[in-house]
Amino acid sequence: MELTLSLTFLVAFISSILSGIAGVGGGFIMAPYWLLIGMTPAQGATNGSFMALGMSASSLVAFRGTEHFPRNKKLTAVLVAITVITSTAGALILPHIEVGSFKVILAAVTIISLPLLFINKKKIHYHRRHQIIGLMFLTLLLLAGSIIFSSAFSILIAIVLSTLLNLTVLQSTALRRLIGLVQVSILFGVLALQGNFIWTHALVAISGGALGSYIGTRIAIKKGEKFAKYALAVGALISAVALLF
Repeated sequence: MELTLSLTFLVAFISSILSGIAGVGGGFIMAPYWLLIGMTPAQGATNGSFMALGMSASSLVAFRGTEHFPRNKKLTAVLVAITVITSTAGALILPHIEVGSFKVILAAVTIISLPLLFINKKKIHYHRRHQIIGLMFLTLLLLAGSIIFSSAFSILIAIVLSTLLNLTVLQSTALRRLIGLVQVSILFGVLALQGNFIWTHALVAISGGALGSYIGTRIAIKKGEKFAKYALAVGALISAVALLF
């Protein structure tokens, strides 16, 4: 048991460093790990949500005081409200959905969407309709991401925030961590009430996840926007391949 808990901490720590650097990707390591040590998908989702609480919180601490921390309070408030609604709906729908058939579609959409990260946004004239379209896409992605636990949705949300709401990759990462904190809080609460919480592994995972996420986020901030963009692209490709296996 102690060996398994030590392994949980190590896997959570390493996956969270990678997630902190790229802004995504920890889930494609942790999701199969939970199954590997004998958890059910519901237990894995519950413990993964609890771990994500620590990851999101520590990443926000790393972003705080930098130019990348969310400053548009109106946009942040709207996204938080959308997240509360979609996460609650998603958590209630989750037990009735068979998600296996969506993996290939998610992988394909993720790969097809990647070029959008490298669009020259200086040539785009942003209008209010871009924000409206962006918020509509984000609503759909947040709802789907609350039903199907996949790093692909974090990547797609990052692309929408960057291209349609005119944020940098690091700004979109910080904002995703904030709304992600709201999302996983709701998902964890609903799933834990259904008896899927395994506290020993969850406490170890949140410790490793929080530490790793902070370190990874600080690396991304130090390396800068270009590094973060390519790290996100690499993380997206790896996540897409992982979805196919």
